[in-house]
Amino acid sequence: MAQPALQTNPGLISALIVDDNAFDRRRITRLADQTGLDFFIREAGTAEEFGRLLDQDKFDVVFVDLDLAGANGMNLISGARTHHINKNAAMIMISGNDKAEVALEALRKGFADYIGKDALTAAALERATVNALQKSHLNREVESANSETRSVEAVLQSFSRACSEEMRPMLVRMVRQVRQVKETADKMGAGHSIAEIESTCARMEEFFQDLESLAQDKKLRDIAGGAAKDVVRYSEDQPKEQSSVPVAPVRVKRPARPSLFPRK
Repeated sequence: MAQPALQTNPGLISALIVDDNAFDRRRITRLADQTGLDFFIREAGTAEEFGRLLDQDKFDVVFVDLDLAGANGMNLISGARTHHINKNAAMIMISGNDKAEVALEALRKGFADYIGKDALTAAALERATVNALQKSHLNREVESANSETRSVEAVLQSFSRACSEEMRPMLVRMVRQVRQVKETADKMGAGHSIAEIESTCARMEEFFQDLESLAQDKKLRDIAGGAAKDVVRYSEDQPKEQSSVPVAPVRVKRPARPSLFPRK
């Protein structure tokens, strides 16, 4: 099956090989030179050296051996994911253990791909690298979209609170004044015009309830989260300069609350 490719040439790929066997490190380096990708490779023979190199450089991809001297390669991903520089580095497990459960465990822990050393070729290394870089790119798209979603949600919550705290008391006073005027207007035969003003106030109240429900209803996060998923789904198909994401309109149901204007 054809493998997905990056939308653009990845250019120079900064890679780190973590393996306690010098022969295996050289083999991976040699195979990397035979791919169609441009690698800049550094090597680590121990988990401690891996940690030091994470602090020194920023890596696009990290090839990790499962069985390291005194350490399990599976556990290195947790340190990388919390690292302030290399948290987005794509991690690929390379192991002499070809058991399916080992590969599944690596993927569950967050490794982008798994290659058995017996199946390691230049083509396999290139394919795994391209796939891993693509997954890393999409993860950053999701993270960026989620960040924007949280910002929009915070603005909506702040705006709705301001409307509720400042505008609703003004609306209550206005309703009382309108009703007082209406009593006088009914005696003078001008009640129709006052009724239109009262209707406008009712629509304003519904508007404020809409704003409050957007901030309080959990559906707002679901709607915004759907937009984040659409960013990923359309990222490969839409031109880079297009930033708008088509999202189907969703009606938010307002929570029931007493109205200033009970329906007759």
